[in-house]
Amino acid sequence: MHPLMTITRAAPASFDGCAAAIAGTTQRGSEVGRKLAMSLGMRPIAVAEGDRAAYHAAASVAANFLVTVLGLAEDMAATVGVDRGAFLPLVETAFRNWGELGASRALTGPIARGDEKTVALQRFAVEQRCPQSLFLFDALVEATRDLAFNRTAQPVEFRFASSTSFDPPSTR
Repeated sequence: MHPLMTITRAAPASFDGCAAAIAGTTQRGSEVGRKLAMSLGMRPIAVAEGDRAAYHAAASVAANFLVTVLGLAEDMAATVGVDRGAFLPLVETAFRNWGELGASRALTGPIARGDEKTVALQRFAVEQRCPQSLFLFDALVEATRDLAFNRTAQPVEFRFASSTSFDPPSTR
């Protein structure tokens, strides 16, 4: 049994209403897992043994990688003196929109609008203020372009080599 829930020591979570993947090696094992999940208020979902790694990868993207991306937002915001709390309404609304509309329809911002100049200015800001996160920013820009324009993902090295060039603003 694998609950779709993030659990930390600092912020314990309730299992009530969350999904839990059930995969047993026997029918009896699966039934025990299903009953245990239900007794904890979880919604059991069947995940075949051969699909467990993909299921877990999806969970990691949805929780762990989301926190990593928000960490970059937090770091950038700190460079301008804004705390992460100011971003909560934005993040919560984006999350709700994703839940209601799906990823491609929930997407907003300069990439969805095709505003490459703004994207380039943002990239320059990341390069200047959080250079350790530039690779992450670049990868997210390309993945967001793929989502916005329904492109088939290309190898990262190819996309960066073919991306729009931009002369950064003068720092003088």
